Amino acid sequence: MQEVSEKVTVSLMGRNDYVVFEKTVILYEGENFLVTTPLSYFLSYMVIEFHFGYDQLLPALEKIINDGQRNNLLRSFPYVTNPNWRDHVNEGRVNFALAHFLEQGTCFFYDKKRKNNVKHVVVEYWGYSPAPLAGAGGRRFYINNILFFETTDWIS
Repeated sequence: MQEVSEKVTVSLMGRNDYVVFEKTVILYEGENFLVTTPLSYFLSYMVIEFHFGYDQLLPALEKIINDGQRNNLLRSFPYVTNPNWRDHVNEGRVNFALAHFLEQGTCFFYDKKRKNNVKHVVVEYWGYSPAPLAGAGGRRFYINNILFFETTDWIS
């Protein structure tokens, strides 16, 4: 069977000078791009997306809030990872966080080379099933028709 996909265009935040960006979390920073989200959006994501008990969630949220009181700019990596997890699991958690904000349009995406913000991202939902009860699927994110990154969300 061939891979099947569906593409959706998502509008991203147009500015990063809103009051909500007073405290900012860096979701991704590379040579060409910078992707950020307001701290309040990141806190909401932590509550919704991370499925660990409140005994672990509340100290993590408290640390983020305390760090946010001391700094206007935070990096997502230490909050979505765990030192007890393998590196590939941590990398996946960081990618899933970035994917969430791109998919929802709740981030500001800056193109460093072009010196302007990216207004849209194309999200491609893909799936492949070579045999019954076997396959994989995920999301691909395109900026200006170029693959930015992808996630594998399920494998069976």
